[in-house]
Amino acid sequence: MKRLRFTLTAALALASSAALAEQVPTPMEVLGHDMGEDRYVVSYSDTVRYWQRLAASSDRIRLVDIGPTVEKRRQMMAIVSSPENLALLETYRDISERLGRAENLTDEQARQLAEKGKAVVWVDGGIHSSETLTHSAIVQQVYDLVSSDDPEAKRIRDNVIVLFAADNPDGQELVANWYMRHPNPADREADFESLPKLYHPYVGHDLNRDFYMAQMPETQNITRILFRQWRPQLVMNQHQTGPAGTVVFIPPFRDPFNFNFDPLVMTSLEEVGAAMQSRLLSEGKRGGTSRSGAHYDTWYNGNLRSVSYFHNAIGILTETIGKPVPIDIELVPERQLPASHQPAPIAPGKWHIGQSLQYSLTLNRAVLSHAAANREKLLFNIYRMGANSIARGSTDHWTMTPRRIAEMHAASAAAGAKPVPTRTRGSSSIAPIHYDQIMRAPENRDARAYVIDPGQRDYPTAIRFLNALIRLGVDVDQANAPFVANGKRFPAGTLFVRTAQAYRPHILDMFEPQDYPENFEYPGGPPIPPADATGYTPAFQMGVNFDRVLDAIIVPSTRISAPLDAPSGRIRGKGRAGFLADHGANNSFVLSNRLLKAGQQVFWLTEPRTVADGPSERGALWIPASPVSERIVADAVHSLGINVERVNTPPREEKLPLRLPRIALADTYGGLMPTGWMRWIFDQFEFPVTLVYPQQLEKSDLNRDFDAVILPHGAFTMAAGRADDDGMFRGRSDAKQPAPKDIPVEYHPWLGQITADSTMPQLDRYVQQGGTLIALGGSAQAVVQALELPLADAVAETVDGRSARPPRHRFYVPGALIQATTDPSSPIAYGLPQHIDLFFEDSPVWAPTAGAADLKIPARFAETPALRSGWAHGLERLRDAAAVVQYPRGKGGITLFGPEIALRGQTHGAFKLLFNAMYLSAMDQQKAGVGSGQKGAMSSTLRDRQAARPTG
Repeated sequence: MKRLRFTLTAALALASSAALAEQVPTPMEVLGHDMGEDRYVVSYSDTVRYWQRLAASSDRIRLVDIGPTVEKRRQMMAIVSSPENLALLETYRDISERLGRAENLTDEQARQLAEKGKAVVWVDGGIHSSETLTHSAIVQQVYDLVSSDDPEAKRIRDNVIVLFAADNPDGQELVANWYMRHPNPADREADFESLPKLYHPYVGHDLNRDFYMAQMPETQNITRILFRQWRPQLVMNQHQTGPAGTVVFIPPFRDPFNFNFDPLVMTSLEEVGAAMQSRLLSEGKRGGTSRSGAHYDTWYNGNLRSVSYFHNAIGILTETIGKPVPIDIELVPERQLPASHQPAPIAPGKWHIGQSLQYSLTLNRAVLSHAAANREKLLFNIYRMGANSIARGSTDHWTMTPRRIAEMHAASAAAGAKPVPTRTRGSSSIAPIHYDQIMRAPENRDARAYVIDPGQRDYPTAIRFLNALIRLGVDVDQANAPFVANGKRFPAGTLFVRTAQAYRPHILDMFEPQDYPENFEYPGGPPIPPADATGYTPAFQMGVNFDRVLDAIIVPSTRISAPLDAPSGRIRGKGRAGFLADHGANNSFVLSNRLLKAGQQVFWLTEPRTVADGPSERGALWIPASPVSERIVADAVHSLGINVERVNTPPREEKLPLRLPRIALADTYGGLMPTGWMRWIFDQFEFPVTLVYPQQLEKSDLNRDFDAVILPHGAFTMAAGRADDDGMFRGRSDAKQPAPKDIPVEYHPWLGQITADSTMPQLDRYVQQGGTLIALGGSAQAVVQALELPLADAVAETVDGRSARPPRHRFYVPGALIQATTDPSSPIAYGLPQHIDLFFEDSPVWAPTAGAADLKIPARFAETPALRSGWAHGLERLRDAAAVVQYPRGKGGITLFGPEIALRGQTHGAFKLLFNAMYLSAMDQQKAGVGSGQKGAMSSTLRDRQAARPTG
């Protein structure tokens, strides 16, 4: 009878499964297309529509709205698991969150929770919206897991909760609609080169560089799920395209890896990568590569995949070939030789996107099956890593870095010892005593906490920095009483960050300089480029003043786990004439913009003035009193954290009157990411700007309409109109100039390029007649060349009569923070400290040449340039180089920024340079100390170009 009951139960279960499989609709039945179909791209709205049909027909899927996008779409997450797990979803979420937080748990309690819990895996696609395979992949992967009843699928659903999400809904919708606008599939293009604008409304490709700042709504949605609500153990981040001559890149990665995160995350990554490669091979799928098979590493913190490592999660990257149209696998002869990083090479041949989709399904099953088989291990290990971090932050701990290694070798050499070579290339052994002398030196300990100075010049920006930490799962403490740290007394209410948290690796990476190891192909040879920036410390970029505390802070405090509002500022005094406000806070520009938009007067004082206990500096804001200004200032004090002083009499110092600047921000067809980031920055600080395209720059009356024209990095180059390949996706998008007949007429005015022959003569005339040209990065250097400005490349060397930058083995700064010195007498530097950290990525820097008498240098590198974070080889070549230049020309002027002071919206500590330059453009140039009033001559080259232009 028992056998009969079992047989009947099994038969009923099979019948129920078969019935469920029949009622679960396929993508074809709902959308009219198969995923992986040639010349088809699925939109975000269709993705959600399909998921909604699945949720209506199956109890194995639940949809959750995780927040809005830039364009106010709702970002949906599909949770797939067994019906039993979904019924207890909050219980399993709580277990995963508690283990990921790792607080107030013993090892035994953690093991018990791991035994009860379910592995949680995040699977995404589409963060780069032109990588359309990933859109299809998450649709098909959800269908596969919801509809399949094979034993592996059941095992996955029983043991794993899978969170599926589209990372960039706005971009997916744009790309799909653009691609599918042609009814005839044969008319659909091979790629997305003609896309008219960035596929994220602000930042395009750089959405995947926003994961330690979380500035975009989409990254805020994702990080809240990953590092607050669910804390998954595995994060599968799907991309295109694979390295040439292969099909797919999978983990593990090449060195270096960031020394801040727990080593267990790296060994776990190796395990998952091995499971993925083995699964491919077991299914006869060749062409997978890893490690040195591509440039990807685990150093940089800003990617969705890589930020996971700093949060004790296993970040999985897949990069798979394929386009909507068939392509050819390229022949790269070196790829045909089997090696540990490419065990099964694939022969060249025709390849369809549907084949790539099958690889994606295989890899998805591999990751989920690994999670199902290792459920308890994954859950316990994320606790173990979090507990390790809490323990390291609670006691004296030291982190080994390349700098410490160099110090140990130096100490050994100073003692007269000769190093003993080892079998490891480039290494040698020295006396063990140097380990304790250097590595265990008390002053070399890791910080126990970071205390935020409440009296710093730009406290609201420090709050922005803390909010970035909070969005990434870090808890901030607020002292309930005064306390002493590092011998300094801090008041009650002071904010600080303890490192005894599960996410300690992320905390250290946000506060400490990145000590990137020197990485050359061989001694004296060319450097090996990093995957992204080598130095990016946000606390430095944002100009945050903090104390690095090496001992425990003993004070009662309140934990803060939600973003902070800017603390209310203060109004000192009772005068009735008006207000004085300090220039040191970036939010002072928000106040100025609000006042000027309301028709109120605002001035800068040109002599040092102490305001509300702040430093005595030039640039203080004078705001005459009126009922309107009273209201706006009071609101700014409350909401923007600005300190002001009421005075009885207007200040006697010379005043520079402000006017709301009329700003033209250059963009090109396809969109520029630097332009997108600057648009976002200007929106945050309430600057009105107008996007302009090359045709408008050449034809409109710029002086009538604009005080300043801004050329971001990538907007203009002397190299045949193409942006330099700087390796960091900071220039142009992938878009190319299409023929007008191939795009809707509404985009025709966007076509064209900024060129030396046609655009620069117009911009030069604009400057001569009183306008201001502001150029950044590569565009600044192109302006120097096109207008023949009296500036030379400060790091160039002359070989055989030709001047050029040194080769990379002698000078190489691939994304690092370098300290610069500002000129406090220059209005463009008002509100800045004497030293600021600038992001330098082989950026332009200059030295004045003959004819530069009126040129001003508001910021330069010191005689001994200081590397603050990252890797810089040959840094001494930056000695005394100009980082920012103001050059008068005719009635106007040109302002050049070599280092990109608006990079990825992160460099808050340098924003004032740009904001001040924008305001100066709307002032009388002579009074502002910018223009000379002389009618600078147009260069002979430009005159020739202008004369040669066709007319009519």
